[in-house]
Amino acid sequence: MNCTKMLALAAPLALAVTLAGSLRAEAADRFAVISIANETNANITVVYRWADNPKNKKRHLFRAGTRTWFSHQYARPDENRSPDFFLAFDADSTGQTFQEEKRLHGFRAPDQTYELGHKYVFKYDGPSKRFIEIYDRDKR
Repeated sequence: MNCTKMLALAAPLALAVTLAGSLRAEAADRFAVISIANETNANITVVYRWADNPKNKKRHLFRAGTRTWFSHQYARPDENRSPDFFLAFDADSTGQTFQEEKRLHGFRAPDQTYELGHKYVFKYDGPSKRFIEIYDRDKR
């Protein structure tokens, strides 16, 4: 076999090996995930819902120092739109009621874990520790 024929046969193989090496296998995103930590000394009860299901409100108690995640499963893998997540809580830690509602956004993720979610945190808003606010830890 002459050198020209060998090069003609080797070129497609080299290209295939190069392309295969540059492709990464990535898992499909199947969920929108929101992760929330409570960095206060207060227990915080929240009422939450995903925007695509406004009648399905649920409650969750964040004990002081805990964290959890919430997820929405997409109708199909790699769906390109996540619904908003609405969260209502009492922002006054002194026993008076000061209800706030926030709209949060999840990150697309292949699985449902705290680490993969868009991270938010409950913290005191000021040195008096009277009011609690939720902050976007992953603000980009």
